Amino acid sequence: MKKLLFVLIFSPFLLQAQYFSGQITYKTTIKLKNDSMEIEDIIAFINGDSAIYQITEKHYKSSYYNNGQYTYSYTYNDDTYRMYDDYADKPYITFRDSRKGNTTFYSSAVYKDSTLNILGHPCYLVKYSSDYGNSKTYYSDDIKVNSQDFQGHEVGNWYKKLKEVNGAIAIKTITEHDDYIEIREAVKIEELEFSDSTFNLPEKPITVAFSTLDKEVELKNPSKESINCYQQKVAEASKNGGESYIIYLDFVLDKNGAIQYIHPVDKYDEALVEVAKDILKNCGVEFIPGELNGETVSSEMFFPVGFLR
Repeated sequence: MKKLLFVLIFSPFLLQAQYFSGQITYKTTIKLKNDSMEIEDIIAFINGDSAIYQITEKHYKSSYYNNGQYTYSYTYNDDTYRMYDDYADKPYITFRDSRKGNTTFYSSAVYKDSTLNILGHPCYLVKYSSDYGNSKTYYSDDIKVNSQDFQGHEVGNWYKKLKEVNGAIAIKTITEHDDYIEIREAVKIEELEFSDSTFNLPEKPITVAFSTLDKEVELKNPSKESINCYQQKVAEASKNGGESYIIYLDFVLDKNGAIQYIHPVDKYDEALVEVAKDILKNCGVEFIPGELNGETVSSEMFFPVGFLR
């Protein structure tokens, strides 16, 4: 009887121990399908050549690095259903609503008889087809979480994918894009317990991601003076007969319509970036703030400026 009571009392803890809490380090490799592409450009586009994934009950954080330097992370908080995006070179953080899906998945097929072994973990294969690309992902039943902890997580179709594999976490993923193949494979798996501070955000202003808005930011009709200012600055910086080149700026538009934290999406032509910033700051460009849940909010916004160079 005492043994039975012991089992009944402690069985919940035994069940909890089946779930993974820890850190997975991934290495990313790129194989080109198009010789006109540069591997360095692709690595920069996907935020780096390695990632550290930390996950525990109802929380996770994925941090990306390029040559050992931090570039980007996204952190999930189940209490708010928010995903917080932090870029090393941005002075602010944006958040997305994890309940708003961003990818269309077409199909999946599970192959339980796969025999791949990664870091001592037997893995099986799942093939996915989506608008992001076709992919092959290897999972192990050794490394899994409680899928119910992430119920409603629609970004990346993640909750549905977790349920399909009984909470297993990806060990290796091969994604085929039009011009390259991306291979992301675990090189280290550690079981760890995390404090709440692990998932704390950097001390930066937090704003709404453009994709999360219920009502998008709108560009106000520009005045004649604003149009002339724009055209003059573009003409002065452009090259006659040059090729079209667009500078994209992102920035925060506060709920009162003020433009803050102007930042270039890329910095391949710093001189034109400065001209684009000057136009946004000094040519009378104005926007109507977006809305979320019926309220006017601060949010991230993008602004393109076209040149000839």
